[in-house]
Amino acid sequence: MLYKRMVLLIVPLLLIIVSCTPEQSKIVAEYGDYKIYLDEFEKAYVKNAGGLEKAKKDSIDAYEKFLDLFVNYKMKLRDAMIRGYKVNPEMQSELLQYKINIGTTLFLENALIEPGIKELYERRKTEILAAHISLAPDSAMNETQVIELGNKLIERINKGEDFAALAKQYSKDPNTRDRSGVVGWITAGQVLIKEIEDALYNTEPGKIYPKLLKSNVNYHIIKVLEKGARKHALVASHILAAFRDTTGNVDTSRAYTKILDIKKHLDAGEDFGEVAQKYSDDKWSAKNKGELGSFTRGRMVPEFEEAAWKLKPGEVSPIVKSQFGYHIIKLKSIESNPEFQQARDELKETYKRVKYKFEYDQLIEKLKSEKNYKANGEVIGKLHGRVDTIQVGPSYANSLVQNELGKEILFSTNTNKYIVDSLFSYLYKKGLYIQSKMNNKNLEDAIKQYTSDMLVQEKALEYDKENSAFADIMKDYEDGIYLFKILEDEVWTKVKVDSQSIANYYQEVKQNYWWKERVEFKEIFIRKDSLMVAVFNRAMEGENFDSLIAKYSVRKGYENTPGYFGLVEIDANDLAKNAAKIEKIGGIARPFKHQDGYSIVKLVQRVPPSQKTFEEVQAELSSILQEKETKKMEDEYLDRLKKLYKPKYYYEELINAFKQ
Repeated sequence: MLYKRMVLLIVPLLLIIVSCTPEQSKIVAEYGDYKIYLDEFEKAYVKNAGGLEKAKKDSIDAYEKFLDLFVNYKMKLRDAMIRGYKVNPEMQSELLQYKINIGTTLFLENALIEPGIKELYERRKTEILAAHISLAPDSAMNETQVIELGNKLIERINKGEDFAALAKQYSKDPNTRDRSGVVGWITAGQVLIKEIEDALYNTEPGKIYPKLLKSNVNYHIIKVLEKGARKHALVASHILAAFRDTTGNVDTSRAYTKILDIKKHLDAGEDFGEVAQKYSDDKWSAKNKGELGSFTRGRMVPEFEEAAWKLKPGEVSPIVKSQFGYHIIKLKSIESNPEFQQARDELKETYKRVKYKFEYDQLIEKLKSEKNYKANGEVIGKLHGRVDTIQVGPSYANSLVQNELGKEILFSTNTNKYIVDSLFSYLYKKGLYIQSKMNNKNLEDAIKQYTSDMLVQEKALEYDKENSAFADIMKDYEDGIYLFKILEDEVWTKVKVDSQSIANYYQEVKQNYWWKERVEFKEIFIRKDSLMVAVFNRAMEGENFDSLIAKYSVRKGYENTPGYFGLVEIDANDLAKNAAKIEKIGGIARPFKHQDGYSIVKLVQRVPPSQKTFEEVQAELSSILQEKETKKMEDEYLDRLKKLYKPKYYYEELINAFKQ
């Protein structure tokens, strides 16, 4: 009974599996014992066509032609396997190096750069009004005491003490201390320390970040005052009444009186641009009716920026005082944030400058854990002890360090052991520290860089297992190497085209190679029409044409043969066409407009249509013959493969292509 129930369950399940088998399982071709399935054909076709949508629109005839080519391609690859290309040391070495180079680039792009610039873009949609208390060690307080003070201040603020008052009392930043610690409005990419940027974006408005943060030697208590949607940039105009007069003397009273008078003109309805042009002391913008163009946060002095960013398009500010004088600002428009692709290059440059190193170091620490990295502290210590004797370059081979430590393990991972010799080989190939004295700092940096590069390289060598795009790139490159070698062995090295075979071919096809009517002429090229008339008149009066060329022609590239173009077919260009119109040898055509000047041409010789000589067509015929012989050899090679593999083509199945 149990057996029958199991059978009843299994049979419907098999029916479901069979009925759900996708169209991609259909066989579209066979060669020998190998089959090509529809899904494999589709994947190759999409790549060749330049995209899925384009592939879907192509005809069955196009599919059939591609299938023929694809079967040829697969047979060649199979032949490459039989020939042992898969284990050819030279080819595998090239593949390995390519995998390292491309894999490293792709891995870092995917692991760091792409997510980094996307985060930067998203964060830039928000701007933050931030404040800080900056603490730094000095003669009165060491680093430990600074950290202790910082933590106590955080505790006091959390208990309700005023941040602004504490900033004025304790902050070591002279630029923000007197502004209650206010740094200003900032957005992602403007803060050079990633931990501080992360803290700003992870803190709610009105709150302080709960931990003390370090930048170089300073420690910071961070407070977020406000957050808001970022305005990418403003387009504004202003009128300035400067504190300094034309003699350089400061007169704030005069400036204030002037700005009040300017405001009266604006209040009376006069045009802002006209008033700026007449009265503004900023002469650079005044000539443009006060226009400052587009500017982002941080480009203007704080007072100006604060006022401008509060305006709506079309609004005019009240009088604003800055270190330069009194301003009245008019906001023209607000520029929206650019689309991601539009901003991509700038985002990438900013990310690499601000965040890449920090996140790269974090990635290396992650790889160390993943790869079970172990440094040999004893050997590294010995290297530091002999640092004065270390020299990168050819002399390393006979050095004391090489003899004593060269074969010692510097560090290891779960797949490789790296010896001291490999470090110095790496440094030499990279051109680092060559012929210069090594010190402990340099040695430490060298080991760090080598370690990082090797860990990333190990990741690159296995990256195809987790990244299908990279796996496809490597498969295409590998196939390309094998196909190149196949064609080299079977076609290119066998093609023999010598001078006699070219001469024989010329006799067969020479009737196809003729010159049209040709003209030989000289030209004077002049840019100014007034000079052109004068030179033409002198030529018509009989003055030596070559002398006129040497004196007046300005055409570049003909310094060794001034004005001479050789024999040219009459329809080759405008110069030849005009020369062909001249009736008599030695005649001169009237000047005509040509390019960015005027040309005067003189007919030297006219040659009727004639058959091209062997010397004139030898290079062209050689190329054609090479191509014909190559095609013949390749066809013969494919014929041998077809006799061996007896390919079968199921064109009728191609009607199902791209239906799923």
